[in-house]
Amino acid sequence: MNLEVLFAEAEESSSGLDLLLPATSELVAGVAAFAIVFFFIWKWALPALNTILEERASAIEGQIKEAESTKAEAESTKAEYAKLVSNANTEVQQIIDDGKAAAEKVREEMIDQARKEAEAIVEKAKSDSDAEKERLSSEISAQVADLSLAISQKVASSMSEEDQKDLIKKFIKDMESSS
Repeated sequence: MNLEVLFAEAEESSSGLDLLLPATSELVAGVAAFAIVFFFIWKWALPALNTILEERASAIEGQIKEAESTKAEAESTKAEYAKLVSNANTEVQQIIDDGKAAAEKVREEMIDQARKEAEAIVEKAKSDSDAEKERLSSEISAQVADLSLAISQKVASSMSEEDQKDLIKKFIKDMESSS
């Protein structure tokens, strides 16, 4: 019951604003305590917090710069790798082209050598053929001369001396006219 009386008295004696505001002594003590806490936070805690935040920000900026430099280095390495691959492809193509050119040169040399050997064989065959013709011609001439001599001996033995002289004169005239 005392409580009810207390509430009833409080309702009668004060307005609604007095219920929200503390007593003046409490208000002064609260403001003073707040000012002291604020002063200590502002003097020591806030600079320490600012220092920590600045260190954290500089560390983050350093990490960002390091990441950017690592990224730039990676891009540079990637570009070098692409250049090396391109150069390797160029070198491989050059080696293939050089190999093809060397093979073509060897092929042409072999063809030229075979052609020269064939020409040499043909020349040798021609010279052998000419030599054989000469040999056969001289052999035939010798046989014809032998046969002619044998025939002329038989004919001459059956001819008179006067017929032989006429035949010789006629032969000499034929030789002169053919020259």
